[in-house]
Amino acid sequence: MNLSPTTEIFNDEAACAILSVTSRTLRLWRSRNALPHIRITAKSLRYRRKDLEEWLSRRRVQIAA
Repeated sequence: MNLSPTTEIFNDEAACAILSVTSRTLRLWRSRNALPHIRITAKSLRYRRKDLEEWLSRRRVQIAA
């Protein structure tokens, strides 16, 4: 993994705010390996803004006009 000095890294609380979800939802997605994250230690996780934005973008639903 290549992290530049400008890479934004977030904890659970900040990731919840970015995704507008509860911590319970965040844990559920993570437990299903559906959400990209970085495991620092057994109890310490982080999220890159770029990964969260790309993950959200892949879930965007196009509505036919």
